[in-house]
Amino acid sequence: MDLKIGLKITELRKKKGMTQEQLAAALGVSAPAVSKWETDSSYPDITLLCPLARVLGTDVDFLLAFEEELSETDLSRHMTDIIGLAREGRVTEAEEKLMCLLHTYPSDIPLKFSATAALSFFEMSDPACSETDKERWTALKKELVQAIHDDGNPAYYLHSVSMLVSFALAENELEKAEALLKETLTNTADFTMLWARLYLKKGDRNEALAVVQRRLYALTGEVRTCLICMLGEDMMPDEERCIEICRIFEQLDDIFGVGGGMGAGVLAEVYLRIGRKDEAYGYLERLVERASGQMDSPNSLLFAPAVAPSREQLKVSSQMRLVFLQGLEKDACFEELRGEERFERLVAKLKGSLEE
Repeated sequence: MDLKIGLKITELRKKKGMTQEQLAAALGVSAPAVSKWETDSSYPDITLLCPLARVLGTDVDFLLAFEEELSETDLSRHMTDIIGLAREGRVTEAEEKLMCLLHTYPSDIPLKFSATAALSFFEMSDPACSETDKERWTALKKELVQAIHDDGNPAYYLHSVSMLVSFALAENELEKAEALLKETLTNTADFTMLWARLYLKKGDRNEALAVVQRRLYALTGEVRTCLICMLGEDMMPDEERCIEICRIFEQLDDIFGVGGGMGAGVLAEVYLRIGRKDEAYGYLERLVERASGQMDSPNSLLFAPAVAPSREQLKVSSQMRLVFLQGLEKDACFEELRGEERFERLVAKLKGSLEE
């Protein structure tokens, strides 16, 4: 029975910057004993497992786990099951299954990453959830994201920083948010063109094209995010400049199709804010039309085949339609429209699409 505990001890000890002698001294054993553990010639006494885990900054589950992570296939299968339960309204069952996985695989970073998305989905799929549920899910998300950040896995690191900054800003912890953002200042390298050159040298033109298309898609999304931020009332109170940025935003969506046409909701809010109700209604009608059917496809000339969602993938889920409906019915920015026939028709159309 191969526990492979020796490799774990070695890696964790080195990560802590400790020598075998220092670890031995911390546990009250000899350096040769530690050496035997690390070569799997012998195992630590059971009474030493908890102290050993504490010194190495881990837990006993990790030291003794036979399987540290789920396979990609198994993780995908489990998360599909969990999201499926939530879609059916069985959020409690979904949460129990997720917690069981997290306890079974306590060091699985890809699982933790997927779990944060699942917890967000729980809240979105269960509008009637209690404040206690929301607080519990938020606390767990913060715990998971902190663990992802501390692990330092480059595949998830920047995402974890982004989420931790969002949490810090929401709680007005500005110094913490600033410190986290400063961590990312050195993570600015982009190797897209080098990857493209590599694939071209290997004679794989399709993969070279795909890597550029995926990068272009991501950059277009970032540009949209910046424009949305600029349209915020606190950042851009000038009406004429707001209108011009709205036009640029619309042109960007028309050319690239990255937002699926759902950016119409942002434009509706801006035009309503500056008192141009007719334009706001036009964008709201466009939003409801897409939400009731399917989103626009990304520009195939620019993004296919690397980014080419199917018609099924472009359909707006019932959960998202419910979110849009709740926004129309509850968001303060639409208060002045409620009760107007044109607005109520849009609400009725969204409700009808949910009933279908």
